[in-house]
Amino acid sequence: MSPRRGFALAETDLRSFDRSEAAHCHVQRPDRYRLLEALPADVQRMSRGSGVSYVGASFASDCVVQDLAAFDRLLDFDGERGLLSVEAGARIGDVARFALAQGWLLPVVPGHPRASIGGCIAADVHGKNPARDGTFRAHVEAIEVFDPHSGWLHLDRNRNAERFHACFAGFGIPGLISKATLRLVPAPGGYSLRGVAVAGLVEAREVLLAHAGAPLLYGWHDGRADRFGRGVIRFGLESKEPVATPTRRPGDLPATVKPWPVCAWNRSGIAAMNRLIAHRHGPGQMHVAVEQAMFPLNEARTYFAGFGAEGFMEAQWLLPHAGYAEFVGSLAGEVARQRPRISLIASKLFDGQAQGFSFDGKGIALAIQLPQPKARVQAAFIAALTELALLHGGRPNLIKDSSLQAEAAQRGIAEFAACRTRLRAFDPQQLHASMLTRRLGL
Repeated sequence: MSPRRGFALAETDLRSFDRSEAAHCHVQRPDRYRLLEALPADVQRMSRGSGVSYVGASFASDCVVQDLAAFDRLLDFDGERGLLSVEAGARIGDVARFALAQGWLLPVVPGHPRASIGGCIAADVHGKNPARDGTFRAHVEAIEVFDPHSGWLHLDRNRNAERFHACFAGFGIPGLISKATLRLVPAPGGYSLRGVAVAGLVEAREVLLAHAGAPLLYGWHDGRADRFGRGVIRFGLESKEPVATPTRRPGDLPATVKPWPVCAWNRSGIAAMNRLIAHRHGPGQMHVAVEQAMFPLNEARTYFAGFGAEGFMEAQWLLPHAGYAEFVGSLAGEVARQRPRISLIASKLFDGQAQGFSFDGKGIALAIQLPQPKARVQAAFIAALTELALLHGGRPNLIKDSSLQAEAAQRGIAEFAACRTRLRAFDPQQLHASMLTRRLGL
């Protein structure tokens, strides 16, 4: 691909955060809107925020990657109504800290503070209690996108409503997201975070349901065969008294974590890590600052570095309540039989409505992380996990699982073909493409 007049391209290697997908890419790094317009309308492209998606959602080898890092301004703030307009390249951590300084809160934020606002929309991310707060779409009032043929378009729930809704979990296909207006809520002073020990994943469901209204609600669980599912459900209640952010906070997790030379998460390493997590995050009560509660991954640099150069994968499935207990029993049996190395299992409660390709619905979501996913035992377990989840009515999170193939995605999302047709109506020439959209046949 040769440079054309009006824009410049650099060549660089890009890799997904889980290190499973990589490509040698042509990258445009514009700092003016006219440079976005300068890319010829017939050139395949994909916009990229901070590049922290676990999968290859923002790049592919034979399309132009439009890096929006320079478009990171906070544009307008209405302190009476709690409305904040930002450019799509703004990082969620910066936006959240600005809002908190004004006494406001963005209710839904992903774990990584460097995720861009545009990326949060394109993935329709969820936060710390999706059962209460929904997904990111519930807190976006308006979007501006650039279409190579139609130009700049304003979208909201009344104007261009179909395209507006398609942007959420649209993975960049409906157009380049350039700006967004976010609806905030009043911020608490902090959170009183409490932990409830659970003996397994079935008990975890009961505890999650019992605390469905908590602002913070999620679980950590051991994935080892002899301790499978043991862990703690953490729920946080709002505190009126302010809790100060620690002066020596770790700083934002980097967009790229340098891997250790070898994978630390062998069986001994996983056992040691689970003991440490149980000690730090076990039952009990503690008061935490809002920012600290929003971005727990800031304390996970060692964890991600420990996966080594071969990386990791996360399979996240939403299991309906009716089949959940049976799924957990089957999964425990598969873990006992194959004995994979599972570094972490996380649980969350969902109580929404599935829309398009969004990861939402009613049930319990389990996120299962594994090191060295291409190793024989690991890959065999991932395949078995996928089949078990599908047999029990599971819905996959397309933005998390780099092992997921088109056939499994189509089985897991009943309306897959109709959703793809609606999405591609906004991009009939398939100009917006990534490794994710191609792998899933979008």
